[in-house]
Amino acid sequence: MLEPLVLGLSSGTVCLAYCAPVLVPYLLGEGKNISRDVLLLAEFLLGRLAGYVLFALAAWLIGFNLLPSGGWRGVVFGLTYLVLSVLLVGYGFLNLGSWCAIRTVPRFLKRLSLPRESARGEPPAGAETPSEASSPAFLPLVLGFLTGINVCPPFLIALARAADAGSALDSVRFFAVFFVGTAVYFLPMPLLGALRFVRTLRTVGRLAAGIIGIYYFYLGLVTFYGGIRVL
Repeated sequence: MLEPLVLGLSSGTVCLAYCAPVLVPYLLGEGKNISRDVLLLAEFLLGRLAGYVLFALAAWLIGFNLLPSGGWRGVVFGLTYLVLSVLLVGYGFLNLGSWCAIRTVPRFLKRLSLPRESARGEPPAGAETPSEASSPAFLPLVLGFLTGINVCPPFLIALARAADAGSALDSVRFFAVFFVGTAVYFLPMPLLGALRFVRTLRTVGRLAAGIIGIYYFYLGLVTFYGGIRVL
């Protein structure tokens, strides 16, 4: 399970870059204390986990029902790993970007995730106070789900591995460990001062992406060669 954990750590760097601007204002606006912030973060991470489980099952179903078997399967996945490994090395060492679903969130949903106070730190005239106004209970789950859809090389490789898994349980297990790797970056958020620690983790994640990219390049060569031999 080291493989999906390292992938999650490498993916978490970009996840943090896209999620922090949404999650931190939400915690500041809705959280009354650290225990409340922890609860909101737990709901947020639960939404991410739910999304990962759904993607794991969808990837496995596609791999099981639609992708070829035998030698051609090795060729397809071998080429996939080779291409994604190159992207992963670039992602780790060249700081390539990615696409995140949170960018497509409707404006009204983004507004719900922000504090209810005005820019001066006081409630607008006639508006409810922060204690009286709160975002919908489902919002942390929705934000977690959307920010989990982060199309970057680590996530794409996780999808490929899930599609190539021997069973649906193996696919879900892979993504569950992948989720643990990404969640490490969010754990300090209830203690916002601890975000300095995250900067170190981001550097580690980038290096991990480059290193595991080399591993997947080797895996792609072996898988492709094995498929060719069977044909």
